[in-house]
Amino acid sequence: MTDACIRAVVESIHSSPTQAVLYLSGGASLALGLLMSVPGASNTVLEAVVPYSRMSMIQLLAKIPAKYCSQQTADEMALLAYNRALKLSSPGSPVLGVGFTGSLATTHPKQGDHRFHLSTRTSDRHWASTVTLS
Repeated sequence: MTDACIRAVVESIHSSPTQAVLYLSGGASLALGLLMSVPGASNTVLEAVVPYSRMSMIQLLAKIPAKYCSQQTADEMALLAYNRALKLSSPGSPVLGVGFTGSLATTHPKQGDHRFHLSTRTSDRHWASTVTLS
């Protein structure tokens, strides 16, 4: 995807009235950087947290997850993010919670597939996706 295309997508996100809280772990920090680098981010992003260490994830979830990189963990992160967005936004504003976990490139031998799990939650919808890279 070209820089111009990425910028157009991010501008489209920023032009939406929806505000979001994002909880991103394991490889999504580049996406956060792209989202924050285009003017208008303050209209979109209420809060972004990167629970990168295991202890940070445990504190976010208030429990030890069965798997740190799983659809269930991403779903739980999205629900927590959605509830946080409700607290940070103006009453009646459309909000979105985003949860992302990934197991991607690493500096030591990789165990298992390169994959990520993305989950979003709004007042009336939950969307989940898992992508495995070969």
